[in-house]
Amino acid sequence: MTLLDATPPKPPRHIGRYILLAVFLSIVASGVAYYFWNYPEEHAVSRFLETLQKGDYKTAYALWQPSSTYSFDDFVKDWGPNGDYGKIREFEILRASSTSSDTVSVTVMINQQTPVLKLLVDKRTKGMAYSPY
Repeated sequence: MTLLDATPPKPPRHIGRYILLAVFLSIVASGVAYYFWNYPEEHAVSRFLETLQKGDYKTAYALWQPSSTYSFDDFVKDWGPNGDYGKIREFEILRASSTSSDTVSVTVMINQQTPVLKLLVDKRTKGMAYSPY
């Protein structure tokens, strides 16, 4: 028997199972990555709103990272006890979606009030702003 007459080796018997397992794991990993893709921005909004719940407006103002034209007094008028939503008792983050390569739109329901609030979060700095849409 020469080298050319030899029969090729048979593939392992369970190769099909390994392929199916690899496909299944890649689908699960993709789903998990999709679910947690905007988690850092959702966490930034959650931390901001929790700080407002505690009444720590100075820290919340720092987390907001406002422009120089948005003063602390303006911030307290918007987010303080007499603001649009009143004292924040509860909130729920409904969804987050990337609006561009550097911002994420986070939709939040505050104190079970409608309409819901949309905040833009900068991916790099985690600073927030009101969404124009």
